[in-house]
Amino acid sequence: MAQIAVNPLVLKDVVISFGTDSYEAAVSNVTFTPSASTITWKGLTPAAVYSAATAATWAADLTYVQDWETVNSLSRFLFDNEGAEVAATFKPRSGSGPSFTAILIVTPGAIGGAVDSFGETSVSLGSKGKPALVAAVATVPTVTLAAPATGGIAGGTLVKVTGSRFTGATVVKFGTITATSFTVETDGILYVVAPAAAAGSKPVTVTNAVGVSATSAAYTYA
Repeated sequence: MAQIAVNPLVLKDVVISFGTDSYEAAVSNVTFTPSASTITWKGLTPAAVYSAATAATWAADLTYVQDWETVNSLSRFLFDNEGAEVAATFKPRSGSGPSFTAILIVTPGAIGGAVDSFGETSVSLGSKGKPALVAAVATVPTVTLAAPATGGIAGGTLVKVTGSRFTGATVVKFGTITATSFTVETDGILYVVAPAAAAGSKPVTVTNAVGVSATSAAYTYA
């Protein structure tokens, strides 16, 4: 019998989108929930008992904060599109792992709430069939920004690097020099201690299991 490894899911850098718009900034919980029942038929003898499970129906349960001031907010989207069918994508880890797609039937959420508290509410959106599991496609990271963009030649500056697909990063380099200390915060943000280097501009690159980032950010030693 094989020993199956586990990679526990922690929801902390998620994508949830409807159509072409992403709403993860407004959502605190997303759960695709199946619901099924058992049916039983009995004959005229005690042994003539048969059971079977019905096919599961699915719903996407969302908890989100109400926002009625932003024109294209999730609250407005659900309110304005009641009954519409929309293509939805749920990616539990934005830069790695699989995603799930489904056609959801829009239901508006509640309006209002308790005084002196955020107006958080929940809604259940029916799914047309079972969500589809879409396998992840491994790609190299992208690097778009290093901040601060300058530091001393002795190194030691804590630099925030922004980009994508940092999950599983193995190496961060400033030019040809490998940083000895870095921490991946999310798939799009990592923090690295700049190594010592000669004066001048150095490209900051990130490497994962697929390869070296195709883009880089400039960091200048002075």
